[in-house]
Amino acid sequence: MNKEEKARLWSERIREFRSSGQTCRDWCREHQIPVSTMTYWIRRLKKELPICVSENDQEPVFAKLPSASEIVMRDTVDGTAAVRILISGYIRIEAAPSCPPELFQVLIRTLKENA
Repeated sequence: MNKEEKARLWSERIREFRSSGQTCRDWCREHQIPVSTMTYWIRRLKKELPICVSENDQEPVFAKLPSASEIVMRDTVDGTAAVRILISGYIRIEAAPSCPPELFQVLIRTLKENA
């Protein structure tokens, strides 16, 4: 197998992994591929062929981010932050009793997906 064929093969594997929704470890275990090999090819193809390992084939989506004052007004109830995340040597998450359940669910889901 020549270099181009290997690059195509690994590019396709990376696309399959990313579209699977699985963690790298789980996908690699299922396909009997060492995680170190997968990460090697992700790095290598990202340098050589960035288009082959793109996260998705969609156009970028732009969103308006709220200003600092909008965040303060929206995320506080009675002048107290609904959720505070402190990171200093460890992670600490504080949720006020007034924290909307939806906000807490989104926070936990996001942390779980990106941990």
